[in-house]
Amino acid sequence: MGVRELKDRQVIVVIHRFGGLIFGNYMNYNTVIDHSQNDVIYFVNENGYKDIAAYKEQAAKIVRFERLEQQDELDQAMFEVVSTYGPIDHLISLSEFDMDVAAFLRTKYAIPGVDEQQVQLYRNKVEMKKRLKEHSIRTPYFIDFTTSDEVLAFAKKVNYPLILKPKVSAASIGVKLVHTDAELEEFLTTISLADYEAEEFVEGTIFHIDGIVNKGKIEFISVSRYVGSCLDFSKGKPCGSILITKDKNLRQRIVDFTGRSLKALELSEGSFHMELIHKQEKELVFLEIGARFGGAEIPFFLLDRFGIHLGEETVKILLGTFTGVPEADLNIHGGFLQIPEPQNTPLEVIHVTSLKEQIPEIFSEVIPNAGDIMDGSGSYYHISGRFMFDGQSEDQVEQAILKSIQLFHLEGKPLEKIKI
Repeated sequence: MGVRELKDRQVIVVIHRFGGLIFGNYMNYNTVIDHSQNDVIYFVNENGYKDIAAYKEQAAKIVRFERLEQQDELDQAMFEVVSTYGPIDHLISLSEFDMDVAAFLRTKYAIPGVDEQQVQLYRNKVEMKKRLKEHSIRTPYFIDFTTSDEVLAFAKKVNYPLILKPKVSAASIGVKLVHTDAELEEFLTTISLADYEAEEFVEGTIFHIDGIVNKGKIEFISVSRYVGSCLDFSKGKPCGSILITKDKNLRQRIVDFTGRSLKALELSEGSFHMELIHKQEKELVFLEIGARFGGAEIPFFLLDRFGIHLGEETVKILLGTFTGVPEADLNIHGGFLQIPEPQNTPLEVIHVTSLKEQIPEIFSEVIPNAGDIMDGSGSYYHISGRFMFDGQSEDQVEQAILKSIQLFHLEGKPLEKIKI
C-alpha cells in the first residue's frame, strides 16, 4: 500500500501571486479549503504573502519567494515539501504567469492536473491553433516561422495587414500589427524570430467568453462583446465590454463554438477565458484561450452580475468539492470600461473627472486621486479609470460606455523620467 493511500489528510500546494492592485482580497482560500483537515502549503511572492495574511497561521507551511518565476527555487521548495508531507494531492495555480512552472512541478512530482505537455495548448498560440485546426475549428491562418523570408512569403499569401504575436504571452504584450513589407522587415529586426508567430488579421467584432467547466461540462458561461480591444488598450485607447443579451442566436452559436474548442483542447476542469472574432459578422474565428479566469474587471464584474466567484469555483472544481452554480440569467445586462494610463508617463495626477454622477448606469467607479503617480506600469489596474455599468438593455449599456469615453478627462503634470 502506497503513502498516498495511507494519508488521512490531503497535501495541497497553492501558488499565489495576487495582491494589492492586482486581485487583492479577491481570493480567500480559507473559504474553499479546509485548512484544519488538510496540509495547505503556500508558495507566495510579497503581494501573495500579504494577501493571505488573515489566515496565514492556518497554513501548514508558507514559502516566500522574491519572484515566483524562479523555477529552480520552486523546484527545491517542492522537493522539501514532498520530503516532509509526502506526495502532493493538488497543486492550485490561478495566474496565467504561474501556469508553466505549475505544469513543470506537476510533471516532475506526479501531481494530478495540467502537465508540461498539456499546458502548451493553453499557453502556446501555435500549439492551440494546431490542435483546433485538427478538429476543423476555424482559426486565423498562421505561420510558425524561423526566418524573415518565410514570414514575408506568408504576408504575400494572406495579404496585409498582418499581426505578429509572441507564442507565449498575455494581455496583448508584444503584439504588433504591420501593414507593409517595410514595417514587417523593421519589426522582425527587433524580435527573436523563434519566439513569435504571424497571423492573418481577421476583421470583425471581438468577443470574450468566460466560464467554468467541470468534468467536461460547462457549468457557467458568459459571452461579452468588446468595445475596442485589448490591443487598442495596449496602445493607449479605452477598452470596454458588454454582455450579449440582444442576439440570442449569436450567443448560442458562440457557446457551441466554445464547447467544441474546450473539448478539442482537453480543457475539462477549471476556468477559461476565450476570445474569438465574428468575421464580417458571419463566421466565428478562434482567437486565443487561457486556462484561467479573465483579468481586468472580468471576475469582479461577473461576481456582481451573476453571483459567480470564478476563483472560488475553480478551486472547488480542482479539489473535487464543486457542488454546482446557478444557471446564468441571459437577460442580465451590464458592461465595464477601462481607460488606460496616459501615454506621456510618468506623470502626477492633478484632476480626474468623476463620471458616476453624470452617467447613471455607472455603479462602480475607480479613478486615481490627485497626487497619484502614473508610471506606465499599471497594467489593467492602476489606470486612468475603471467603470462598471448596469442598464435595461445591451444598447443602453453600450451608449453609456461610449458617452463615458467621450466625457472622461484626466489632467496631469508630466514628470522627468529617472535614469538609473
